[in-house]
Amino acid sequence: MLGRSVAARLGITTLETRPAVFIGDEPFTVAGIIDDVRRRPDVLMSVTVPRTTAEKLWGPPQQGDAKMLITTATGAARQIAREAPVALRPDHPEYLRAIPPPDPRTLRAGVTDDLDQLFLLLAAICLVIGAVGIANTTLVAVLERTGEIGLRRALGARGRHITVQFLTESGALGAVGGLVGTALGVSTVIGVALVRDWTPVMHTGTVVAAPAVGLLTGVVAGLYPAWRASRIQPAEALRR
Repeated sequence: MLGRSVAARLGITTLETRPAVFIGDEPFTVAGIIDDVRRRPDVLMSVTVPRTTAEKLWGPPQQGDAKMLITTATGAARQIAREAPVALRPDHPEYLRAIPPPDPRTLRAGVTDDLDQLFLLLAAICLVIGAVGIANTTLVAVLERTGEIGLRRALGARGRHITVQFLTESGALGAVGGLVGTALGVSTVIGVALVRDWTPVMHTGTVVAAPAVGLLTGVVAGLYPAWRASRIQPAEALRR
C-alpha cells in the first residue's frame, strides 16, 4: 500500500497496470493507494507492507516502543487515557503509558495568553514610535518658535510657563492620537463582529484608558523639548 504523496512522486496514478515498486532489491506489487487518513497524515508519505512479509524479509521488529492511536468521543480523552492501560493490560497496567491530547480549554487559554502578550508587545512598540514622533514634532516646534518664546520671556513669562505651554501641546497631541486610535480599534472590532455575526465584547476600562495612556505618552515625550524651550534666554531668542 502506497500513501497518496508517495504514489504521486513515483508517478503511479492507477492500479490497472499492476504497478510495482522496489524496496532495496525486492519488488512489491502495489495493491492500493491510501488516499485519505483521519488521524495519521504521515501514512500518506509511507509504504505499508504486510506484517508477515516484512518479518519474512527483514525479521521481527527490533525492541522499541509500540504505539496505539485511540479515537474517543469529544471530551472523553482524559478519562480514556486513565482507563486504557487497565483495560489493555489489567495484569500490568504500568507497562503502558497513555498520553491524552491537551485539554481544549487549557489550549485555548494558552493561545489567548500568547495573543495577549503579542498584542501588548505591539502596543508597546506603537507607544514608543508615537512618543518619538511627538518628541520630534515638539522639538521642531520649539526651534521654529524661538522668537515667540523669546518675546514671551521678555514680556515676563518664566521658564515654568514655557514648560507648561509645550507640555500641554505635546499632551494634547498624545490625547488626540489616543482618541483616534481608540476610535479605529473600536470600529474595527465592531466591523469584524458584524461581518462574522459575532457579538462584539470590549472592556470599558481598556476603551477609557487608551486616551489617558496617549495623554501620558505625549506629556512624557514633550519633557525634553519643553525643558529646552524653558532654557532659551530672551535676548538670544530675539536676536534670531
